[in-house]
Amino acid sequence: MYIGDSLSLNNFDSLLCLLHAAVPKAKFKQQINKQTVSVTFEDYGVEVILFHSNYLVDIEVQPNIGRVLKLNSMKNGRIWKEADVLIFNTWLWYLRADSKQPWDFVENNDTISKDMNRIEAFRIGLNTWAKWIETDVDTKKTKVFFQGASAMHYHGSEWGKPKVKNCFNETTPVKGSTYPSGLPIPVNIVKQVLKNMTKPVNLLDITKLSQLRKDGHPSIYNGLHGLDCTHWCIAGVPDTWNNILYASLFPISSKHSI
Repeated sequence: MYIGDSLSLNNFDSLLCLLHAAVPKAKFKQQINKQTVSVTFEDYGVEVILFHSNYLVDIEVQPNIGRVLKLNSMKNGRIWKEADVLIFNTWLWYLRADSKQPWDFVENNDTISKDMNRIEAFRIGLNTWAKWIETDVDTKKTKVFFQGASAMHYHGSEWGKPKVKNCFNETTPVKGSTYPSGLPIPVNIVKQVLKNMTKPVNLLDITKLSQLRKDGHPSIYNGLHGLDCTHWCIAGVPDTWNNILYASLFPISSKHSI
């Protein structure tokens, strides 16, 4: 089960394409609900699910107030923990403001505010998620992954090209193995939260490899009549993410060779 925002959708779509390419004649069925999309490969008893949750924590509509982002609440967890493999992702929507944010107020420790520092909100929400893993998830039967921060490419100065405005017409990766602007803000927060946990959670450390792929976005060719330097083409960068996931799920024994 992939749980997160549209970057989780990117990852979900990629895995489905990889699985279909591996077993093109396998029977499958698809089911779409309000928050979930599931695809079951019937011949293998394998179900792949996307659960849409931009913040992981809850948003609730409260009378006389409106939509409240509840940084200390995660009620959907009762559904998630039934899966064998969980791949979480969040960050993108924590910076959305004004008409682009899907909430009116934010609640932290029973205090409701009109807004708060978004980096701190991300940290609190991620710690709520970590506490839920610690108390509710049996990691002996459920493997847990956190999908690291994915790069966006709207400012060429970040990859050493200040005259470039975005990813449009970018057809080659960044040269070398370093990214001039360094790692984005959430990376260290995620690593610190995972470090403080007692239960095993695997970090899909995709940040630097996606930073280098300024050429991998849909750009203007996304069907939405806009510029998309946030999401990724499929086939493309998310296929690498899923290959890392596969290698983590099924490590090759040192006694065997490919």
